[in-house]
Amino acid sequence: MAGPVDLLAPPLRILLISPQPWTGLQVSKHHYARELAALGHQVFFVNPPGSADAIRLVPSDVAGVTLVDHPRMPMARAKYRAQWLFIVAARLRAKAIARAVGPIDLLWDFDNARQFADHRAFAAPLSILHVVDMLDPGDTMHRHADLILGVDELLIAEIAPSDAPRHVVGHGLSPLFACAARRRLAAPRVRDTDQPVTVGFIGNLAQPAMDRERFASLVAAHPDCIFRFIGPVQGGTAENHAWADTLARQPNVELAGLLTGDALIAATEDVDVWLLLYDYARDRNRGVNSHKLLEYFALGGEVVSSPIAAQADAPGIFMAPRDAPDEIGAKLDAAIDAVRGSRDTGWRARVELALANSYRAHVERIAAFLKDG
Repeated sequence: MAGPVDLLAPPLRILLISPQPWTGLQVSKHHYARELAALGHQVFFVNPPGSADAIRLVPSDVAGVTLVDHPRMPMARAKYRAQWLFIVAARLRAKAIARAVGPIDLLWDFDNARQFADHRAFAAPLSILHVVDMLDPGDTMHRHADLILGVDELLIAEIAPSDAPRHVVGHGLSPLFACAARRRLAAPRVRDTDQPVTVGFIGNLAQPAMDRERFASLVAAHPDCIFRFIGPVQGGTAENHAWADTLARQPNVELAGLLTGDALIAATEDVDVWLLLYDYARDRNRGVNSHKLLEYFALGGEVVSSPIAAQADAPGIFMAPRDAPDEIGAKLDAAIDAVRGSRDTGWRARVELALANSYRAHVERIAAFLKDG
């Protein structure tokens, strides 16, 4: 490391590289950017390539966050066929971005796609590689980072050896869900027992790892329950979109689409059971961790999930074992029975677990790693 940096003593100029654009679904990169800006730092959020025909700095909707748009990466098709050529082109793009932004104090790289394999081209005195998804098999690029962070030990264990310290910092809970969690603790929901059980899902319906077949079978097997899907059908294949269209035609399915802010939380208030279904064979991260489960915990309902290692011991969770994925149906039945019987499976403990993993708490942990040098 170049030397200790105090992340809690602004102002720093921070360049944050994101594989997802600022607009659309808000995920960890967006939440870290917001928290850093709230602390008083100046954050430059680098959108994925192809967001403009030239490098441009654009104000965002958040004070302290400036968006950096830039063209499609040169030599993109050479990324795997002639990697050295792509890396050279990426270094030139990094230097151009650095000139447009001006001097920075910290580079924070969330981009698992390895757009900028060599951090040194940005001329930042300190850089972080933050791994939130599994890297490509055999990937040996640690990008000359000074600090390596990962949401699970398995993810950072796959990175090539280096002298950089590495730490596990799990997924975080956004301020939006943290506020909802505190409200739920202060005023527990009183459920109308005459209402049908509502089963909810939040996320992109085109997510490649979703277990669509089991989702469809659970919807068909529970005609007396309402299934509410909150999220877009963003990207994905024609098959993904056809599946969402089929869901929309089911009488017990509600497709709320992409909701944000207060509208999102309002759509969750009467959900009794939260459902997360990943197909292990299609899940790039092999069921390591999921930020969705923290959001589900925060909302106070029952939680039914395919196997996710990091949250397997969460209080009262209904989780199917990895070697018996078909048990998810029985887990959902058990959760529905708990709702209908008004049994407390530990919802308060789940809410408190979610609150303990706020992004502000994670920033404070990372600040300690940086100060230790």
